[in-house]
Amino acid sequence: MLQRRIALVLVCLWAFLVLGVALALADGPVSSQLTANEMAQVKSGQIVVKNKIEKGADQGYGVAYGIIKGTPEDFWKVIFDHEHYMDFYPRLKGVTIVERTKSKAVISFKMDATIKTLDYTTIGTVTDDRLRMDWVQDETRPHKFFKKNDGYWQLEQLEPGVLLVEYKVLVALDLGPFSGVASKIVNMMAKDDLPDVVDCTRKRVESGGTWVRPKK
Repeated sequence: MLQRRIALVLVCLWAFLVLGVALALADGPVSSQLTANEMAQVKSGQIVVKNKIEKGADQGYGVAYGIIKGTPEDFWKVIFDHEHYMDFYPRLKGVTIVERTKSKAVISFKMDATIKTLDYTTIGTVTDDRLRMDWVQDETRPHKFFKKNDGYWQLEQLEPGVLLVEYKVLVALDLGPFSGVASKIVNMMAKDDLPDVVDCTRKRVESGGTWVRPKK
């Protein structure tokens, strides 16, 4: 009788853990994050942006949604074209490939943050279904100003050749004597640049990887 109870408890515990993990991972498709009005906006070609940045804080996140015409592999071909990031993405001053496979990329970046050039390295991993890539800050490397720089790309194929994309960035900074402007930089990175990144990605994908950002 005692053994049965122990077995039942273990089964219940296993079910709780498995279901708990499943629920934690089940964020749902990208479209589930948008209202009907927001979905109409992205289908019309607009980029919808949401963010949470506390006033005066040195951290926050932003998320942008848009439509890109192409296949998932068209999309990943652009995302993994690190050698040419500076041709089409904003604010980048340097990109170094540390390690790269078909589903993983360790990349070091230099980014123009107006008052500072920020250096950081991220580890990005694409899921087996090729519909999502998560990246985290590489904690094995020093990051002088970043406390956190994580995020993801999530894809949903609305129909053949039409992708709904979600791009989310979570940033936390430690700028020392420049901490007074940290919230402005976080706001810029987590809000203002997000629609630009999605738009540049869209143009690059839909041009077959040839579109170049105009120089200012």
